[in-house]
Amino acid sequence: MTNDIDTAEFFNRLSLSNFEDLAGKNNEDISSRLKSLEERFENDIQELIELSVCNKTRTKLLRSANTVEFILKGIVDESSLKTQTEYINYLISKLILCQKTVMLLVNILVNKHNRFKLLWKKHGEKDNSYTKDDRYLFHIIYELYGQIYGLCQNIGTAIRDYFDLYHKIKSNISKKEKDFKALPVQDPEVQVSERIDEINRETENCLLVNPSESILGLSAVIIGLESLIIIKIADKIRQHITTKSRSNEIDIRFTSKFKTKDVFHIVKELFPKQKEYEALDKIYDMSSKTVHRAISYPNYISWGCFSFVTEELEKTIRKLNPDDVKLENIIVQLQNEEKLCLV
Repeated sequence: MTNDIDTAEFFNRLSLSNFEDLAGKNNEDISSRLKSLEERFENDIQELIELSVCNKTRTKLLRSANTVEFILKGIVDESSLKTQTEYINYLISKLILCQKTVMLLVNILVNKHNRFKLLWKKHGEKDNSYTKDDRYLFHIIYELYGQIYGLCQNIGTAIRDYFDLYHKIKSNISKKEKDFKALPVQDPEVQVSERIDEINRETENCLLVNPSESILGLSAVIIGLESLIIIKIADKIRQHITTKSRSNEIDIRFTSKFKTKDVFHIVKELFPKQKEYEALDKIYDMSSKTVHRAISYPNYISWGCFSFVTEELEKTIRKLNPDDVKLENIIVQLQNEEKLCLV
């Protein structure tokens, strides 16, 4: 276990290196970590295959590392897992995703680190043959330094998760079904304020990467606004149900049938005389074009949309009466379409 921790910490320490230390780091040291990890991953999968020899489905899954089958089982809501087989297959699929991610990111890190070493050397030699001047060269170096920091942090996180998943699988794979108990899963719907803060941070990060324009800028905005609407409207629905049932024990959950179009439908039904629906529709239309055609759009447009529409939506939803008949109609409709359930 100590070696497992040291492997993750190597990349975390590397991410915190200063410019000179990072430039002086031997690239072979990073490459050797990749080779060691690849061998470890291969051995771990083989060991899990041997432990699953009597389970053809699991053995097939473990051998599916070169297909997308593991993605179908690895990206699911943990609260939906009911049996030992579902739980272990989920952990195995997530384990394979970790493997793929680590190997991909370390390869990218090797290339980024090589380029950083080259540019740092150019900076030290005052060689601006690749750039306009030394300030611009240092700007590129600084940007590359930030990318390397992000890569190392991602790799460290993935490795720690990998080892945690591996030990969970080994501790559960030999258990009998009757002795199996899945770990409790925290409901993310409870963390409302934290989720809104996270949405804002993600949107800001996306828009700050390229100061002038971005392909994903408006898409980040629309995702943020959709999430904001769902979170805020969900609170109003909870208030409505609590008042109607005179109980705080009933909660709500949007099902997998709830789609993006339903977000716009809710806004249109609740606020028919407002401009928010038209603004959302316009932002969504433009974000689709930028993504599907890979045409970047000025970031100041995205910043403006995010700022103005977020503020207006929050004020409008805040004023909504939980006993409004339109809200009641929305709840009934979503329940009838199996897009909303009471828990």
